[in-house]
Amino acid sequence: MASPAAPAPIDLTQFHRVFFEEAAEHLSDLEHRLVRIDPAAPPAEELNAIFRAAHSIKGGSGTFGFHDMAAVTHAAESLLDRVRHGELALSAAMVDVILEACDVLRGQLEHHRDGADPAGTDVDTMCARIRAVEAAAAGGTAAVPKSAPATDAGKSAPRRMRTLVVAFPMPTDGHSSLDGLKAGLTDLGRVESLGTTDDGRIRWALCTDRPEADVRALFEWSTAPEAVEVTEQAGEASDAGWGLFDGAPGAAPAAPEACVPADAGWGLFDNAPGNGGTPAPAAAKAPPAAAAAAARKPAAQTDSSIRVSVDKVDQLINLVGELVITQSMLAQSASQIDPAIAERLQAGLAQFERNTRDLQEAVLAVRMMPIAIVFNRFPRVVRDLAARLGKEVELVIDGEGTELDKGLIEKLSDPLTHLVRNSLDHGVESVESRLAAGKPAKGRILLSAAHRGGSVVIRVEDDGAGLDRARILAKERERGMDVPDTMPDAEVWALIFEAGFSTAKEVTDVSGRGVGMDVVRRNIESLGGRVEIESTAGQGSRFSIRLPLTLAILDGMSVGIDGGTYILPLGNVVESMRASSLEVKSISGAGNVVSVRGAYLPVVSLAGVFGIAGRADRGNDGILVIVESDGVSAALEVDELLGQHQVVIKSLETNYRRVPGVSGATIMGDGRVALILDAAQIVRRGRH
Repeated sequence: MASPAAPAPIDLTQFHRVFFEEAAEHLSDLEHRLVRIDPAAPPAEELNAIFRAAHSIKGGSGTFGFHDMAAVTHAAESLLDRVRHGELALSAAMVDVILEACDVLRGQLEHHRDGADPAGTDVDTMCARIRAVEAAAAGGTAAVPKSAPATDAGKSAPRRMRTLVVAFPMPTDGHSSLDGLKAGLTDLGRVESLGTTDDGRIRWALCTDRPEADVRALFEWSTAPEAVEVTEQAGEASDAGWGLFDGAPGAAPAAPEACVPADAGWGLFDNAPGNGGTPAPAAAKAPPAAAAAAARKPAAQTDSSIRVSVDKVDQLINLVGELVITQSMLAQSASQIDPAIAERLQAGLAQFERNTRDLQEAVLAVRMMPIAIVFNRFPRVVRDLAARLGKEVELVIDGEGTELDKGLIEKLSDPLTHLVRNSLDHGVESVESRLAAGKPAKGRILLSAAHRGGSVVIRVEDDGAGLDRARILAKERERGMDVPDTMPDAEVWALIFEAGFSTAKEVTDVSGRGVGMDVVRRNIESLGGRVEIESTAGQGSRFSIRLPLTLAILDGMSVGIDGGTYILPLGNVVESMRASSLEVKSISGAGNVVSVRGAYLPVVSLAGVFGIAGRADRGNDGILVIVESDGVSAALEVDELLGQHQVVIKSLETNYRRVPGVSGATIMGDGRVALILDAAQIVRRGRH
């Protein structure tokens, strides 16, 4: 009789995306904790958390065959393991080398994610550096950290060997993951099979000195964590029957202490799936009470979150946007019906409107993510750059739990990086200069975020020397610009956003090329936000970024021009007034200006901007809407004001092409398309 065919191997590449996301999260957590930890007195819980992050990356890397990542994390894990058990004292050199390893791992992760060959990364060199730091620490006379248990002789107490019984369901990808689990467990100790339980759960015994958390970490990639049960089992000290995987590659050496579970006569995976051996002894089976508890456990500890593709969320948001437009159309059509005739219809539409708004807010909340995703990368940036510049700087982060649209968060990294680096390079002074000015030797940079009405305000603030007004004006004159000494501070500070502007005396790898702040302004404006600057000489500077909560909806003011409807972002609108009530003057060859409370503003005819024939100049017969962007104002000439409402933003560039002065489009309740105006671009046009 022919033997049954072996099950087909499972393609592990289908799980790569989850591994890449979770490995990136572990790397960020590892880096964040390393930058924050005090090497002189490291808390035990922080050391354990750092070790677990490295161990989780190693476990997943080994399971999916990314051996370069597994090698680097194994070297880092070995060093961290000795530190957390008190065999070595944590030092700044250790923190530095593990941060270097994080950079290497991040590069390897990108290579594997893109499907490229990571051969360019010298794994052996990185592992050798880690081992060299470990060897140097082991040969020195560094004291044992206070958090580590120590004997009277100053040596760490030996770790207790014990037997852990692990029960878990067959992984979803079958034997492929079992092989990875076996390889991982051999790094922790000696392994023996206990067969399977009545409900089909696999039971293994592990003789180890590692904590339970390390064992659980191995199962993260193959099965749900709540489905894994780990219990300690007492037994006689005997080395008989152990070492099933001793000859496996990377297997750990023989344990310093022997242990064996109380159950005698174990078989080597006698009842493992696919083996034809005899069932495991009855004593190895889980007691009915334990099995019932194990069955109840997953239901009580089910994970409360799921991973969903961003594309699916975007599709859902688009569908809700279409629903909002449909609701608006129905409401407009129903408004033409006598309420007395269609009272129930009106009541139903009112309820439909409330439900639609609630649904819209709930769906948009799905895309909201804490800004800590961006903020958490800056402690490392500040630490490395401050060391390179020879400065002492403390980074304070506040409001990292503030939520923002995922699309905005992804595009915030570059602008914030430029602002933080500028604060470090140009703002915070050297230690000598700060002491001479009567300041603390250590400078301070505050990175904060908070909700303000319908916007999010992000601030980068330092206690450095502040912006040098005279130097900025002098630099602009060198560039051929006519700037008077009487310019208001806000306009002087805005000059640093000009392309090519820099006050640096020499070009370095940090600054001096005059492109950073220009990039900041362009990127923030592309997100529908604006940047404001406050600075006091000798006390420091504050850069405030104001952004909408989401890129999916917009609070706008609709205006009419020659029968067409246009939307102005409400955040840019200051006020509106009749042109006839103001003093409008014409400047030869430069258009019109209007005097508003003593200040002259350029008048921009929107009919002229969009080339509406015969409507380029209406003189005093029209309405002026005062808009502001980056501290500069202009008066937009329109025919009428139609109202204020929320609109669903549609990309004009994706569906048509890029149009100067337009940032997007929306569909109104009557089905017509209305263009959303780019206030910043129109203000700049009026200014020049």
